This record gives sequence, structure tokens and C-alpha cells, in this order.
Amino acid sequence: MKSLRVNFWVTGGILIVLGIMMMRYPIEAIMSAGIVLGIGLLMAGVNDVAGWYWFGMRRMLVHGILDIITGLIMLTQPGLTAFVIPFVIGLWFFTGGVSRLCASFWLGGAGISGWWIVLVSGIAMVLFAVMMCVSPLSSTFSVMWILSGVLIASGVLAVIEGFVMG
Repeated sequence: MKSLRVNFWVTGGILIVLGIMMMRYPIEAIMSAGIVLGIGLLMAGVNDVAGWYWFGMRRMLVHGILDIITGLIMLTQPGLTAFVIPFVIGLWFFTGGVSRLCASFWLGGAGISGWWIVLVSGIAMVLFAVMMCVSPLSSTFSVMWILSGVLIASGVLAVIEGFVMG
């Protein structure tokens, strides 16, 4: 179980650093959102696929593959990414949130304490996804600030999940 904790901590750390970088450098983040997010999603995806490989959790494989595909699209199409960023990121948070919701029910059924934190994390991610997609024409700065906050919150929740998993 310690290795699973480390997996959550690494993913959480990546997301927190990515969110802080976007808050610290908003203009640069807007100009290079596709590249910055593509790299972050690619790394998070590889980490999730590694988690699947080591722990056999199918949800990690599916989410990891989606992260890798999304990251590669963002890296190769930064102009398109900037235009559709609320939808792309909203979809990413939605799939991650649904994945966490499913995992929370599995964890609860397995009698693992703290399953409810994964449930709360999943609900928060789905709600953030809806916020990202409801107003896609709002200011790009607003999207960057919302995205930064969501990345940091998701990272913090992943770190907490790592502590609770033991």
C-alpha cells in the first residue's frame, strides 16, 4: 500500500506544481497553455499507467490513457487547444471525476476507510468540469485562474487520498 500512496503523492505534487505555475505566470500560461498542460497531462498519464501496471487498477489505465492522448493533442495543437481549452480541460476533469466516483464505490465496498474522500474528490472534479464548460466564452484569464485552482485542489485531494489509503 505504501507504493500506492507514493503514486497518489506524485500525481498530487505534479498537479499542485502545475497549478501554482499557472497562477504565478498567467500571461505566459495563456500563451503556452497547450504546451504546459500537455506536458503535465502527459506526465500524470504516464504516472497513472504506471499505477495500473503496479497495482492492477483498471481505472488508472483508462484515465492514464486519456491523459496521455489529451496531453499529446495539447502538445501538437497549441492553437486549437487555446481555443477549446475550457472544453478540453472540462472533459479531462469530468472523466477524472467519474473515475474517482467509481473508485470510491469500489473502495467503500472493499471496506477501505476514507473512501468518502475519493467520493468528495470525484464530485468536486465533476462540478469543476461543469463550471469550465458552462461559460466557454468568458475571459481567458478567468479560465486560467479557475484551472489553476482546480489543479491545485485536485493535487491536494490526491495527496490526501495517498495519506488515507493506508
